[in-house]
Amino acid sequence: MLHSIQAWGKSHIRDPKGLIGSLSLFLFLVALFIFFSIVSPHFLRPRNFINILTSVSVIGIIATAMTLTIIGRGPDLTVGAIVAMAGSIQANLVLINGFPWYIGIIASIVIGVTVGFLNGYIIVKFNLSPFIVTLGMMNLIRGLCFVVTDGMAYFISVPGLVYLGRARWAGIPVSIIVLLASFLIFDFISKNTVFGRNIYASGGNRTAARLAGINVDRIGISLFTISGFMAAIAGIVVVGIGGAALPNIGEAYPLDAVTAVLLGGTTLAGGSGSVRKTLLGILIIGVMNNGMALLNVQTFWQISAKGALLLAAVIIDGLRNKG
Repeated sequence: MLHSIQAWGKSHIRDPKGLIGSLSLFLFLVALFIFFSIVSPHFLRPRNFINILTSVSVIGIIATAMTLTIIGRGPDLTVGAIVAMAGSIQANLVLINGFPWYIGIIASIVIGVTVGFLNGYIIVKFNLSPFIVTLGMMNLIRGLCFVVTDGMAYFISVPGLVYLGRARWAGIPVSIIVLLASFLIFDFISKNTVFGRNIYASGGNRTAARLAGINVDRIGISLFTISGFMAAIAGIVVVGIGGAALPNIGEAYPLDAVTAVLLGGTTLAGGSGSVRKTLLGILIIGVMNNGMALLNVQTFWQISAKGALLLAAVIIDGLRNKG
């Protein structure tokens, strides 16, 4: 029975309908490229492509883990607060209390992993909705960010703390390399490991997966722990890119990440989705944001556009589940 469950998960990874979804996403992305290249003379410049990838690196890093979390259990809304806490704890330890920069990095990761573990533990042990649990934890961590920083913004220029956001390898920002590495690693895990197949099986039918001998609770806890870890990495990147620790940063990150995941064809019902197609969703968001910025579209219209994109993704997800 275990083999049949894992085969079920494997078949969902290679869903033939996914080819149509991937092609549709790719064609939509190409259409955006064509449109913005026509209306803006600056869009097709190589430097602008770097700007696009840099701008979506943080959301992309979060969305890689979010894809598996949604497939296996549900969305994690604490990611934005963890991003803010990563910067806040660095400011508190390094700038205020004089600890070495690497202590700030380690503390950021430890906090991200701890929050993720607590999310997963509470969800699986009390059989609660991930949405409700992570929403409550999000507000708890966000409040602690203001406590840790006393509600102040701290400018950070310590080389070790800003490295992931500012350094370049062979002319390519390290933040982009981290983004691409994240997608490659999580795509490999989802497609080529027993753990990945068990995630799909667990998300598709937890009862059947449990009867087949899969430790569904351990998978759930692991997914949220990984999500917390990746959110902490994203927080370290944010500090480098912006050069500041802000207790209110990242408030829109959870919805942006969920939008990218749903655009990529991952369903909120669980058991189906693709990390690779999430990358297409991230690129669509990045190209839209960049194109509208080049056209001097007012900020609130950009926010409205992202909201419309999320609604479209949710509607498509609902139609897909009905089908």
